[in-house]
Amino acid sequence: MNWINSFEIICYLLTALLVTDIVRKKNWDELSLFFSAALAGFALELLAVRLTGIYHYSSQYFISIGWVPNQFPFFGGLMWGGVAVAALRLAKKIRLSQGLTALLAGWLVVSMDFLLDVAAIRLNGGFWVWEGRPITLAINHHMFMSVIWVNFLGYLFETPMIVYLNQRFWQRQLRPKSKLLIAVVTVAIGLAGVAFVGIASAASLKLNQLTDEWFAPLVFLTLWGFIFLISLWQVVTKRTCLTFKEPKDWIIFIFWAAIYGYCLVALEFLGIFKAVPAYRFFAYFLCLLTLALSLASERRELTVKEQCLPG
Repeated sequence: MNWINSFEIICYLLTALLVTDIVRKKNWDELSLFFSAALAGFALELLAVRLTGIYHYSSQYFISIGWVPNQFPFFGGLMWGGVAVAALRLAKKIRLSQGLTALLAGWLVVSMDFLLDVAAIRLNGGFWVWEGRPITLAINHHMFMSVIWVNFLGYLFETPMIVYLNQRFWQRQLRPKSKLLIAVVTVAIGLAGVAFVGIASAASLKLNQLTDEWFAPLVFLTLWGFIFLISLWQVVTKRTCLTFKEPKDWIIFIFWAAIYGYCLVALEFLGIFKAVPAYRFFAYFLCLLTLALSLASERRELTVKEQCLPG
């Protein structure tokens, strides 16, 4: 079995595991988020391959929707929903505002994408192909190892927007009882995400053209760095107290461990870590940080006299 199909199967298993866990816990806000993000994922990808002409997906997937060359792998849309839920579970462990929590969820998704996309475009002819872009290890304002910066910026548009709208809807003390209302709002949130990302991405592509592609990397790296620093500051200043002594969310740990594990093995196989040693350090840092957060929990029922101690 090739790399493409093995990842496809892994993703189907992970989404099935995650959705089963959501339903078992009757966490309807997460289920709503899953469907909103999945709807946005399917719509955005199908529109992008059809309208932008900047990339197309491989025809090697077991299940695709759409017609060649504008097809999109079915599991990809499901994973948009899966990573949104998995990222939000981690982001909520740090006490941030709803807006910053949504941004941190996007940060977690795009940080994983720093690894996945670099490997994906090189395995079995590419999970997808960027039109007219050479495959190199160069990092400049045009590309990050042959992945365009607008791709990363898009994740900081889509995931935070849908997560934020989902949180706003479900924050009410009286949860909506009407299944029809929940379904309508879920679809509306997904469509709002599509509209927002479509407009923001179109503007980014235009501004990229006007600035010789400097706009996307500068905005993305500024946002990515800001989100990381503000989250780290929140933990360091002890307004968030994390511990590893509470019961673990093993489903979410398996989810992130499987994706990062696949990425790390693939990047080793491709020889990219050997060619760019600093990238190995960066990749393992992101992996360990995400897995540590997936095993951590916010310390419960602290008294005024208690202080946050390691572990």
